[in-house]
Amino acid sequence: MNFERAALKGKLLETKENKVRLKNKFEALATAIRQGINTALIDIEDVEVMQITQMWRDLETAWIGIMELKSDIVRLEKELAD
Repeated sequence: MNFERAALKGKLLETKENKVRLKNKFEALATAIRQGINTALIDIEDVEVMQITQMWRDLETAWIGIMELKSDIVRLEKELAD
């Protein structure tokens, strides 16, 4: 039983670390998107719409991953609390 608990704790730690990595990626993408569409700094004709579109897709993927990891963390913490 202790081996299983240790494995769960390891999995929880790994999951939390992955969530932090995805949050950092999300923040970086959000910042890049904001800068890329700031028409106070960039002429509309110079906005890289295709690049922004790809960044937005990557942001969505990161968000989905964060939500999945959040759910996994809740489940693992519940298992460890029992």
